[in-house]
Amino acid sequence: MRMDNPTPAGADNFSTKDFWLAGALLASGKMLLRLDWQGGRAYFVFDNAIACEEAAEAYWAGRLQVSAKAFTDGLRTLKDRLYQRPGNEHGHEQQFSS
Repeated sequence: MRMDNPTPAGADNFSTKDFWLAGALLASGKMLLRLDWQGGRAYFVFDNAIACEEAAEAYWAGRLQVSAKAFTDGLRTLKDRLYQRPGNEHGHEQQFSS
């Protein structure tokens, strides 16, 4: 299973710190379970590691097809979740990497 960093996500979950990949996974219908924070970085944890791995491979190969609207909606959802981080009462943008 390809993961950006092993997290306590669980064996059946897929974790990535890649904001753009996470947006594509959301756009393709994958379920975001939570954000895990490590060293000031967010790891997006999705359900169904096998399906996410297949979608991630298609994404990196340029074969994953999602609607532009679903992709931008996914990115907006991720950004909203990043801003909801505990301790971010002042609305400061949290760091994420692509």
